[in-house]
Amino acid sequence: MRIKITTESPDTLTREGLALGVFIDERPPRGKCGLIDWRLNGLISRELARGRITGTFMEKVLIATSPRVPAAKIMLMGMGTLAELTYEKLYLAGYHLSKDMDGLLCREFAFNLPAAGRCHLSISGMAEAMIRGCFDFLSSDIEKWATCSTTVLTDAAYLKEVIDGVNSFRCNVRDVSVIEIEGVTEEGA
Repeated sequence: MRIKITTESPDTLTREGLALGVFIDERPPRGKCGLIDWRLNGLISRELARGRITGTFMEKVLIATSPRVPAAKIMLMGMGTLAELTYEKLYLAGYHLSKDMDGLLCREFAFNLPAAGRCHLSISGMAEAMIRGCFDFLSSDIEKWATCSTTVLTDAAYLKEVIDGVNSFRCNVRDVSVIEIEGVTEEGA
């Protein structure tokens, strides 16, 4: 499993799949999901307003892509309410994200840390929980584990904390995954 960390914008990032967290109590969506909503001309906001997307924990919605977003598949992951976000929910999101991307035949996918910097959880703990979830699903099949590339999207301000979380994961599971840091702006270097 290759783990990439990038500060590149999700609307320029070329990956097979892009997964973004959406919350029940954030209207319009914020963060990386808000940016993609803007790139999709408010599609996510409209579907939230119509009740077709709720943000309920473990809800998954696959969105058709647009030329304005280079990812072949965009998946929204319901995260519940912002106040009730936990490391366990992030672990489950990472696990099911990997499982769903595998089902969509996406070997190279990116995801954001939902609510990074907007909730009570540490960024490093959030990164560790989601990567551990991804790893636990992918490690059940050595071929999947060996051929999958996971990218964590983060802001330059959180880069060090995300790296700390990924390194903590690696130490705790004695993983030998390759970690690459790409698209880092000068502020995040």
